[in-house]
Amino acid sequence: MGAGPVNAAEDANESMPHSATVQYDRTLVKRAIAAYFLRRLGRPLIFGFGLLLGLLGYDYLSRGWSLTSTYLAILIAVTTLLLAIAYLVRLAQWENFFKRVDNPTVTYTFSEEGVTTESAIGSSTVKWIAFDEVLKCRDIWLLVYAKSGFLILPLDQLSKECQEFIEAQLSRKGK
Repeated sequence: MGAGPVNAAEDANESMPHSATVQYDRTLVKRAIAAYFLRRLGRPLIFGFGLLLGLLGYDYLSRGWSLTSTYLAILIAVTTLLLAIAYLVRLAQWENFFKRVDNPTVTYTFSEEGVTTESAIGSSTVKWIAFDEVLKCRDIWLLVYAKSGFLILPLDQLSKECQEFIEAQLSRKGK
C-alpha cells in the first residue's frame, strides 16, 4: 500500500521537464568531437590502420617499394585526410557558434516529447525518436541523433535526475 504514492511521485517526476544550462568552451567542444570519433571509429579504425601499416611494411620489406605499397600508402593518406576533414568541419560548425554569440550557453529542456535547445541564436525541438543513443564518456555524454549529429552534455552541468531521465527516455524508445 505504501508503494502507490512513491510510484506516483516517481511517475510525476519522470513526466516533469528537466532543464540544464550548459556553458560551452572550445576545449570542451574539441574533447567532445574527439571522443565522438574515437567512440564511433575507435577500435575498427585503429585495427584497420594497424593492418594497413603492417601490410605496407611487409610489402616494402619483402619487395621494396611496389605498386601495392603505393596503393596502401594512398589508402592510408586518403582515409587520414577524410577523417581530418570530418573533424575540422565539426569544429568549424562550433567555431561559427562561438563567433555569433557573446555567451556560448545552451539551455536544454528534456521533456516527454523530446529535447528543446535554446541559445542566443534560436531554439529547436527534436523528438526522442530521432535520438539513436547516448555515448557515455568519463565526463561528458554525447546524445546522438540522425547517426552523426550529437548534443554535448557535460556531466558536471547535468543533474543526476536529468541523466536518469535521458536514459529512461532512450530505453523507452528501445535505444
